[in-house]
Amino acid sequence: MPLDTADPYEVPEFLAPKIDALGLRENVRELVDQGYTIIQDPVAHALTDRVREAIVRLAEETGPPRTGQSAALLLGRDPVFSEAVLVPRLLALVEFLVGRGAILSQLTSSIRGEGAAPLVLHADNSWFPAPFPNWEIMATACWVTDEFTKEGGCTSIIPGTHVLKRHPSEEECRIQEGMVPIVAPKGSLCLWDGSVWHGNYPREIPGDRVVMHMTYTRVGFAPVEDYSHLDDAWVASQPEGIADLLGRKLFLGATTVESGGADPVKLRYTQRIARSGKP
Repeated sequence: MPLDTADPYEVPEFLAPKIDALGLRENVRELVDQGYTIIQDPVAHALTDRVREAIVRLAEETGPPRTGQSAALLLGRDPVFSEAVLVPRLLALVEFLVGRGAILSQLTSSIRGEGAAPLVLHADNSWFPAPFPNWEIMATACWVTDEFTKEGGCTSIIPGTHVLKRHPSEEECRIQEGMVPIVAPKGSLCLWDGSVWHGNYPREIPGDRVVMHMTYTRVGFAPVEDYSHLDDAWVASQPEGIADLLGRKLFLGATTVESGGADPVKLRYTQRIARSGKP
């Protein structure tokens, strides 16, 4: 008999009434056991067409990047996004994963057409070395505006890998043992914790798969002070090392409306130093 008899499905006292009122106990069990869950919320279903229309319109304004299309920094660019980030069942389960006071870290989107390549297997805790802590760092939700099917290029996931608390190896990324598709109807919210291994399948059918990506992080990862008022010219005039301390070389916080997504050079640099501690 294990010495630790704590209930793995226990919900914090402050959150339990909300979880019960919204009927989310089974979602909690799925998050604990599998590392992901599919949420059905009437608010989300009612907003889905507006979310999709806004994403497509803003992506067209941004223009096609190297692969597919995307629109980033969505909050404030259309009124629907202020409603979308407040879906009750989503926020309750985000609180379960990353605690009270969770912060919206990213609100972006992707449009994948026929022939779009698969996304490599990974954990969203990309900016942290293994082993990950026992508590969750971050959580990601995908808003399904077009039905999620394998042939449609839905998210792929290896259930249960969140308990390993590490990144997948190159061999594990190649073999993808245990990978399954997240199949979900339009209007669903697919939520997973930052430790679970996932990617997506290639899109094999005509049309587009439009998804809004919503990332939330634990409150303690926000900086205490905001130095955004110090512009690039000021940073360039300072001693070497100031840019590093202010995170100006990182992809975090560097996305612009015009770019539609992350700078790939800064993204690779950030992943490299975050996981290894080496520049």
